[in-house]
Amino acid sequence: AASQANRLAHKKQMFSALRVRVARASQGTRGFATKPPSALGKAWAIDLIKDAAGVSGKQAEVAYKALLEGVSAAVASGERVTFQGFGTFEKTSRAARNGVNPQTGAAIQIPATEAPKFKAGTAFKMLVKGK
Repeated sequence: AASQANRLAHKKQMFSALRVRVARASQGTRGFATKPPSALGKAWAIDLIKDAAGVSGKQAEVAYKALLEGVSAAVASGERVTFQGFGTFEKTSRAARNGVNPQTGAAIQIPATEAPKFKAGTAFKMLVKGK
């Protein structure tokens, strides 16, 4: 009876571990969702260009890449890129500042850096608000 109880306890433990693994696997990599189901990305943008311009998928992908590379290069070089009604992309500078290491609580110096910035245009904001 004792060995049967041990086997039953072992099976319960194995099934419990299996349930945990399945739950983690269904959540994506390392317990985080990889992409929300409603997120739209590159494939959606290429299809949108293809349908709106009446071009092939390959031509739409070339246009998509050219636009992103052009905006990225311009912003990286310090240019301000504005799409009227949609928004503005620009490079911004962040000053050096003091911070705290969250693991140790020690004070650290965070160096100055540059980062991309996007400011939504009025028409885009109104569209999102539903007005």
